[in-house]
Amino acid sequence: MVTAEDIIDWIQLFSTKNIGIKNFWSLMNVYGTASEALKHVKLPSDRREAEKIYKKAQGNVLITIDDKYSKHLKDHGFPPPILYYSGNCEFLNENLISIVGARNASLTGRNIAERFAKNLREYFPIASGMARGIDTYALTTATNAGKAVAVLPFGLDNIYPQENAKLFDKVCANGVAVTEVPPGRHPDQGMFFARNKLLVSMSRGIIVIEAALKSGTMNTAELALDMGCEVMVVPGSPLDARSFGSNLLIKNGANLVQTAQDVLEIISPTVIEQKQIFQPVAHKSSSNDISNISEYILTQLSSIPVSIDVLADVTNTEISELLAIVSQLELAGKIAKTHNNEIVLV
Repeated sequence: MVTAEDIIDWIQLFSTKNIGIKNFWSLMNVYGTASEALKHVKLPSDRREAEKIYKKAQGNVLITIDDKYSKHLKDHGFPPPILYYSGNCEFLNENLISIVGARNASLTGRNIAERFAKNLREYFPIASGMARGIDTYALTTATNAGKAVAVLPFGLDNIYPQENAKLFDKVCANGVAVTEVPPGRHPDQGMFFARNKLLVSMSRGIIVIEAALKSGTMNTAELALDMGCEVMVVPGSPLDARSFGSNLLIKNGANLVQTAQDVLEIISPTVIEQKQIFQPVAHKSSSNDISNISEYILTQLSSIPVSIDVLADVTNTEISELLAIVSQLELAGKIAKTHNNEIVLV
């Protein structure tokens, strides 16, 4: 179990001069714990300052060894050792879909952001950077369902932009706000890049709505492509500079999406969410039950992709038998397989 002393050790070590993320993890690999590493570094930071940071954060601090720390974030090379949050940190371990875009969003862009957030929040928490424009519209809509994740560039005591202070409060009450930056730290421009990297690293995919060629949104999308995060882009008018970057991303191979269904076909719901589509069958099937199982599958399937494993589970059918049934239905043109080999109703 992670204790307050453990967290303060991590804060003190990570706050020590010239110890960045890579150096921090090198020390942890050598010494095993932050407490032990502190005995071997020159001029460690002031312990009292680390305690003050922990107190200012009201104990809402996650270190990487905490079970509540984002599992998705742990998968990316050198994860930030420490996260500061306000709200329900359980959301950080879910499959997040991020919506990002222009700060000077058009009315159409605003409508699209709100529509995607509204239709996808049933399946995924909606994350964004809480910037003006698209970020704000997406998060505002997501808070209405209690599924909003705001990833901030500065500390939780320095809300940016200030006009989103009320939105920040709503996110904390209906989701979670998270940052790498401890309270009391002076803001700098480099924190925006760190914020974007944190957002991408925690996300299963990002949706880009209105991105100019030279913009923070384009930088975030390119970062996502480099990190292997699924990039989905809403096409825009070739006459609107706010969409020049978006359209270029599509031209270069990013996924084109126009509806929430497009997103679900690229990033299907988790197994648990898929199971909720069905009412399970009580008994194992036999060869005599094939027609009944076929009818059941057709009545329960929809345009939302479902995996073979989920179908086998909810129908209580052996995989080998189910594959034969699925093949028959596919040949009959009643169902189809997605690029991920999942099943949808035609």
